[in-house]
This record gives sequence, structure tokens and C-alpha cells, in this order.
Amino acid sequence: AVLIFQIGTNNWQRQGEFAPGSGILHASFHESMNNMPGVKSYSIYPSKKQTNPEDDPTFRVFKIEHDIPICESVSPNSSYRWHSMTEEQYDAYLKRLENEICEFMDAVEAKECKEFDYLISHHAFTNAMTAAQIVERRHKEGKTKLRHFNFVHGTALKMYIKEKEGDPEYPMRFLTKCQGSGVFDGLSKTSGVWVNSEDYIGKFLDCFPNYPKENCVFSCTGVNQETFCPKGTTVAADLSTFLAEEDRQKVASMKRLVTFVGKFVDWKRLDAVLYAAQQYEAKFPDVGTAIVGTGPPDAVEKYHTMAKTLGLERTVFLGPKGEQPLAKLFSMSEVGIFPSYNESFGKIFLECMACGCPTIGANSGGPKEFVKPEQGVLVEEEPEWRSEEGMQRLGGKVAAQVIKALEEDWKKTKGAGCVGFVTKNFSTVAQVEGMLANMKEWSRARAFLLRQERRRGQEDQREKEETEASL
Repeated sequence: AVLIFQIGTNNWQRQGEFAPGSGILHASFHESMNNMPGVKSYSIYPSKKQTNPEDDPTFRVFKIEHDIPICESVSPNSSYRWHSMTEEQYDAYLKRLENEICEFMDAVEAKECKEFDYLISHHAFTNAMTAAQIVERRHKEGKTKLRHFNFVHGTALKMYIKEKEGDPEYPMRFLTKCQGSGVFDGLSKTSGVWVNSEDYIGKFLDCFPNYPKENCVFSCTGVNQETFCPKGTTVAADLSTFLAEEDRQKVASMKRLVTFVGKFVDWKRLDAVLYAAQQYEAKFPDVGTAIVGTGPPDAVEKYHTMAKTLGLERTVFLGPKGEQPLAKLFSMSEVGIFPSYNESFGKIFLECMACGCPTIGANSGGPKEFVKPEQGVLVEEEPEWRSEEGMQRLGGKVAAQVIKALEEDWKKTKGAGCVGFVTKNFSTVAQVEGMLANMKEWSRARAFLLRQERRRGQEDQREKEETEASL
């Protein structure tokens, strides 16, 4: 069997702890690989709350005493930034992570009676640098077959871009640290890189110009369609189970639902959603809006206050939700609205579509690569969206498309096609199979280059000896 070890940046969704997107993706990779013949995956990820599983030896929790460090914005579980760490805290975190991974890998190899083949790090940051250290450490121990690969998620690149742009909240620190480590300085420490958006290939190479472009590929993000599929839920029968007691009276007049899912950060543009809701809820007295997500306390207060100020009587805040509840919400919704600015990929669109629910977003970032008229629409960008007037204009564009979706009954006319579109183009199994093929190809190419380097070194040594002998 091919043995793979994965280093995660965010927690998985278990033991009552909500997981952000990259944690869910890591878990789906791990599960999909372990369901494939001839492949076995082991993983580690950080958490302050979770404990090691008692019934699954294939993963462990990297236990931490603080929230999971984040690169930029916020996650549902944390607003603790890497930039807030001292150098001593940062170095101690990385060294302990390296030691615990090596201990786990050694135990697995003793049990499996074979060495690991591939090491996958998630995010082009601390995990990648730690993985490079592990490969070097193990090579010194005589374990030379291990190859490192990196899956680039959006947040680390966004942090690097903010550092390059001189954002005062992100002083230049970690881009130069990562560049100086040499982890992406050619193929010696990282044999291949995947990005979750075509757009991010250029952004990654802007940060790491010495990395060969041919070893940096777009990996089309997959969706677990055992979880995200039409559930048969309805607003009348099921929405009240998601609501706080004080919101349940709102359901009586609601027959149709529009759903937003996202972190409460500026680039998710929840402001535009609330401005849009003011318009379409006024036009359709039977339509309500579900807001799924959370953020720092001041952001939560801001958006709750904004909804009250706008008079949104049928807009309900549900907090963060796991995959199964999200699938039920999407299944009962007429349309999902996700007007993010430059979303790195937009997996939430696909999860929504997989439940038979069309989508509305903004014409920027990853969704441009796959949202077509058959599945929904992307509204034109608003250049001045950071101003209140610009956000209101964006909200007007979103409202116009929601109204169109409701009048034309997109749920009925596009819903089934959305499910088929995801099934055909975005399965997690297909994504993992592609990654395995990449790793095999890149490893063969790397081995060939190493043989060439050794041969050249031997030839140079012979020439040197012959020259010395002739003198």
C-alpha cells in the first residue's frame, strides 16, 4: 500500500467543534484515501478542544492551549493570528509539531512494516516548512524515499499579499521567513504543489518565483456527495429546528428561504446580503433569509444591529453549522447567495449546488471558473464595495438576481441540473485520484533528476581525478 501522511492547519468537524473549510477538505481527503484500494492515509491537525480518537488509529490531534493560529481575517473558531506570536512562541510551536509528527510516523511505520511514501502539508506556510524539516530529518536517519507535497489554500497567500502591500496589520515577517526556509525554492524540499484556484497559481509564483511552474497545478476541489445531496427538507417542516425560540414566530409567514453562509469578515460582504434582503423580502412576504456563520463579537453585533436597522423581520441568524445541517438548509432553500470578493475557490457554491440549490455570487475569484447560467449567476463586481454606497449598490445587484431566481423558480428549473453538474465534475474521489497520479509522476521525475545529479557528480569527480593524475 502507498503510505501517506497529511499535516492539517485547521481542526476536523468532530466532538462538537465546528470546522472551517480547509479542515473539512483535509478530513475528506483522509477519508477518501482510506477508502481507496492500496492507499492508506494518516493525519494530524491542531485543536484546543478535541482529543485523540479511541476507535481510529489513523489520525491524532496536535493539542494546543490556545486557539488555532490563523493567517488572516477570522475563522469560526479563532481570531488568534500568527502575527501576534513572539518568535519564541512561533519556534516552539513548529518544533513541537515536528517532533510529534515524527513520533507518530515512526509508530505507524513500525506497525505497517514500511516507510511513508508521501507527506502532504496543507497551506503554504508553517506546515510546509515543518514538512521540509521532517523530510530532511528522516533522510539523515536513512529514510530517503519520503517526498513532500503542498496543498495551497487561500489564507496564507492572502497573508503574504497583505505583507507585500504593507498592510499595517500584517508587517512583513512570514513571507520572508518562508522564502528564507527554501521550502519552495525549487524541487529539493517540495516535489509538487496544488492550488485550489487557477488564479492562485500566479499568486503563489509571485511569492515564490523560483518554484517551477510545471510542478504547480490546479486541483479541482471535490464535494462529499454522501453528505451534500438533496435531503427533502422544507421550510415549513424543518426550518424551526434551526431557530432560537425568539425567532420561531417568524417561520409562520415564511414559505421560501434564501441562505447565506460565510465568516463575518468584510470580503464575504454580508452587508450586501442584508441590503439585498431588504429589497427581496419587501417584494415577497413569504420569503425569509438564513444567515449561517459567525465572527468576532464586534462583527456579530454589527450585523445583528444592521438587520434590525434595515427592518429585516424575516432574516434569522443561525450561527455556524456543520456539514449535515448545512445540507438540510441548502435543500430547503430556493437559492444560496455568496457575494464574496475574490473567493479563492468557492467550495460553498458546490456544496449548495449538490443539494439541488442554485447559487448567486460575485464575478471575481474562483467562482468565475465554474458558475455558469445553468447553475446560477455571478453579478458584476462593484469597484467601490468598501464604501457604504458601493455596498448598497452591490446589494441591489444581488437583490435583482434573487428576485429573478424566485420569479423564474430556479429551484425547479435549475436544481436537478446543479446536482448532476457537481456529480460529473467535482467529486472528492476524482480529486484525490488526480493528486495521487500527480505525486507518482512528480516522484518519478524527482528520482530521475536525482540520478542525473549523481551521475554528473560522479563524472565531475572522475574528470578531477584524471586531471590530477595527469599532472
